Amino acid sequence: MKIFILFFAVSCGSFGNKGSLPDGKTDYSYTDVSGTYRLTREKKMINKKIVTRTQVLVSTGGHAKVLEKSITLSQLGSIKSKDKRLLTVRPEASEFNVWLEGKNYSTKMSLDLKNKSLQITLKSPEQKWNGIKTVPFPKGKYFCFYSQIPECLYHLQFLQKIYKNPKETLDFYVIWDSYPYVQEQLSGVGRNVFSAASIKFDGKLKKLLKYEVELDGQTLLYHFSNSFELVKIAWISQGITVLPYGEESLDNE
Repeated sequence: MKIFILFFAVSCGSFGNKGSLPDGKTDYSYTDVSGTYRLTREKKMINKKIVTRTQVLVSTGGHAKVLEKSITLSQLGSIKSKDKRLLTVRPEASEFNVWLEGKNYSTKMSLDLKNKSLQITLKSPEQKWNGIKTVPFPKGKYFCFYSQIPECLYHLQFLQKIYKNPKETLDFYVIWDSYPYVQEQLSGVGRNVFSAASIKFDGKLKKLLKYEVELDGQTLLYHFSNSFELVKIAWISQGITVLPYGEESLDNE
């Protein structure tokens, strides 16, 4: 896809506007019901586009083997709303790959702006997960790729707004860029491309800002630094935690 060319062709310098999150790559410890792995998250701002790349890796024989990877691209912009303009993050394209029992399963998504829909291309060893389908966007103003939630909510200024107004709850839609494979791995998650979600501020925890994201009736806890850099994630009902690399447990005291 073109987004891969775009991501790797740029230099490592910062492309962010003033006040944006800095470009960079961070390693985390990722734990789910199957074990603990290394998660890398890389983000860049390129001409008002958010580009993120994630990989889940396991060490085998002294080498890192990729189990799962994704890349997402979204465009910053604004839309008219009554007497003002609202910031938006428009998801444009994504590619997700996962290896299950040594076989590759992939999903590619691209925005069809004219028809207000996502074109999804599935490729896998299983017949049911092959071909192209088009899914219309639900009615809404705010959309975030699942793997890009921290950056998306920051650029929508949701994190900043509810930090200043802790009683406020903001709504958005999550796009499962790992669809439909995530639904096979998680319990209680709907089988749609889009899921309604909301976010609220849940106070400070040892100098970290704590937010709750409600998604398909489940709660994800996101912990950020004071500069809104992602530090931790906990999805307790799924047994998933994302921690600074080398840290072994989530401290909820």
